[in-house]
Amino acid sequence: MAEDRWKMEGKWGVLTRKLEALLRLKSFPVAFKFLKNTEDLGKNKWLRRIDKKMLLCQLITIVRNFDWTIGVDKSGLFPRCAHILGLIDIPKETGKGSVGALFCKTEEDVRRYEDSIIRIPRGKHEALILAPLAYNPFEPDLILIYANPAQMILLINAIQFEDYEHLQFSCSGESSCSDAIARCYLTGKPSLTIPCYGERRYGHTQDDELMMALMPQTLHKVVGSLEELYRRGIRYPIAYYGAQVDANRELTEIYSLYK
Repeated sequence: MAEDRWKMEGKWGVLTRKLEALLRLKSFPVAFKFLKNTEDLGKNKWLRRIDKKMLLCQLITIVRNFDWTIGVDKSGLFPRCAHILGLIDIPKETGKGSVGALFCKTEEDVRRYEDSIIRIPRGKHEALILAPLAYNPFEPDLILIYANPAQMILLINAIQFEDYEHLQFSCSGESSCSDAIARCYLTGKPSLTIPCYGERRYGHTQDDELMMALMPQTLHKVVGSLEELYRRGIRYPIAYYGAQVDANRELTEIYSLYK
């Protein structure tokens, strides 16, 4: 079965393999696909359904590390995750007795926290498929990448290499899926954030990992820019020049090449 899947590698597989080679990623970039109807889950032959309620961060780590394709609807997700993804309305328990009550001191702090959460509006879709992008599984709605800070800054450099814009990111605190996935989905902009406590506890995100969500069209630009940066000597791992060495000579030579 694994061999059959590799034969399916198409444009997303090619781009992913280039990205993995250029940044030396430790885990698969994850493809997200929102489905209008729950019944559409049955159309993917690689899909696995999990017979218990899961947190979104648990599903993501299974996909990016176990190499599975997973489908889920509101019945398979905790309400907190499901409403951020737009699968259900905001739960009644949001507020007192919610995640915010654990991470905030007063009810007013909880209210401000809950008001800051970015949510995909209800009614756009009923289900979600997650898969390793390397398998060219489907046309994704967005792509999620986990990497360390050095890899992430090169990813940002690649995004900014052409058609430069100043990038801004957000952190609501205990809702990294909101800051990355929901924000990217709604704005179309790359969204970098720090994985939250819950994602590290339940999703096994490592101490050195950050997460970024990208729109699919951004990946084409990123890979081409990373290749050009690589040719210019800007690559991962970043080679140390020396903290006590006079950098003027090297910097003068480098910058003079690109006047």
